[in-house]
Amino acid sequence: MPGVPRLHRRRPRRRPPVTGHRTPNSTRPKDWGRGSSGREGSGKRDAGTCGTGRSGHRGGRWDRLRHRTRDAAAVRALADAALAGFGRIDVVCNNAGVWTLNRQWETELADWRWVVDVNLWGVVHGVRTFVPLMLAQPEGGHIVNTASMGGLIGGAMTGPYGATKHAIVGLTKGLRAELAGTAVGVSLLCPGKVRSEMLDRVDGRPATDADDEAPDDGRATPSARDVLDAMRRSQAGAMSAAEAGEQVAAAIREDRFWVLPGADAHVPLVRAEFDELIGAFESMSADG
Repeated sequence: MPGVPRLHRRRPRRRPPVTGHRTPNSTRPKDWGRGSSGREGSGKRDAGTCGTGRSGHRGGRWDRLRHRTRDAAAVRALADAALAGFGRIDVVCNNAGVWTLNRQWETELADWRWVVDVNLWGVVHGVRTFVPLMLAQPEGGHIVNTASMGGLIGGAMTGPYGATKHAIVGLTKGLRAELAGTAVGVSLLCPGKVRSEMLDRVDGRPATDADDEAPDDGRATPSARDVLDAMRRSQAGAMSAAEAGEQVAAAIREDRFWVLPGADAHVPLVRAEFDELIGAFESMSADG
């Protein structure tokens, strides 16, 4: 594969029928089966589903198998149910995501734990459960981990979200290196301006623990509301979830690592982050 470091190249595999987790945000790529461990910003914030289809074939079988992505046993049960129903798992999208909006030191510990449990542990459980199953299949498979532009650049008021998304970027880069030479491919999805329900579900943590009180949906500070309003204004002209899903499907077919839908507006910000980093290295070298 031109342009791919040898360390990251993997063994070619046949294109299998697609089974497994659902594509991000309920997208329906035209020539790719439906198959996600939750949806960023969905009403079921850490719930996932599983389905199957075939490349180039519409109307594939689709089953909803509900699970909680932050529960390792539930993810394992999902895998068992998928294998029992479909015989194999070829595509997994670890895509559950939640967020809060507040200063880091003012964010409740329960919110920190919730975001880390869903965003990061959901991916960890998905990798630990599904990668061994795909490695055991002669055809291999493909895993897509959803991070965010917030995993490449920093931002105020989104500390837990940014921390988990940066962690997913590092985790997925390492996973690509670990799976080099196998028939299991890896893609890292970092959406930019893509329309979703997330902006309408800030601070949506459910009360699940016995000692946990239900969160107040109106608890965002005035500063946080200003940030949220700016985010909503920035959604003008954003890419649709369906278009983003087509890019994910294409990345799986073409075995591409980076998937960056709606990212054009973020290029200057990402470049500034890396320019600052390179500048720091050069400064240290000059100081000698």
